Amino acid sequence: MIFSRTLITALCVSLLPCALPAQDDKSAEGSSGEGRRWLVGARLEGFASSLFTGQTVTAHTTSPIADYTYTGSSKSPRVSLGPSFEYRLSDHLTVGAEFRFHHAEYKQITQMRSGLVDPTLASDTRPVSTYTENTKINYYEAPLLLHYYLRSPEPLKRVYVSAGVEYRHVGRVRTGTEFVYADGSTDYNEIPATPLRTNQLGLVAGVGLRYVTRFKLRIEPELRFINWQGATFREAAIRSAVNQVEFGFGFSF
Repeated sequence: MIFSRTLITALCVSLLPCALPAQDDKSAEGSSGEGRRWLVGARLEGFASSLFTGQTVTAHTTSPIADYTYTGSSKSPRVSLGPSFEYRLSDHLTVGAEFRFHHAEYKQITQMRSGLVDPTLASDTRPVSTYTENTKINYYEAPLLLHYYLRSPEPLKRVYVSAGVEYRHVGRVRTGTEFVYADGSTDYNEIPATPLRTNQLGLVAGVGLRYVTRFKLRIEPELRFINWQGATFREAAIRSAVNQVEFGFGFSF
């Protein structure tokens, strides 16, 4: 259902220019002097914050008697590159769409100590079994944003603010889990982790600067904040980040 609503919204926005009244060449230029309504380019996006939040969590069970320690961490690529498209609705307002594919990765280590702690000993000598789970995920993301350009005495340098939504789809999930038991035996499987959500929406807000060079190349550094609605993955000591900060550069003609 989330995918359907997002697709309908994107389709309505893409058809919006067809309903707008035509403008003559002079008005189409706008005070910015950019002239073109359609812009095509690419965007290099950097992830300033981690895609997952990890922590250390402990738990105790009575049947069987055991203590568990879960430790989560993540290591994901910090940049991604993808195409971008933008349509100028007016001299101050544009609508843009982007697409990117990138990887996400997290690790969770589980240590299980069986039996009761011996209070006469200075350290915990109970046998330990360790399970190490490494998960890699393919993320497909498509932001759909409105950009509002503020008035500027320099028409080729304009500050803008962004707002919109971002759609995320969880693609292939690869998980490898290593088992090292207390008796020294080992095991391994590749049963993939199950996402809580395969499709997810995020609310986006940002601020940036558009600079137009003498060759009509548009460069746009932008800082974005994304609030994801729910989590894609959540385990004992790891979960996908709800809030995300990104900084990127857009290039378009």
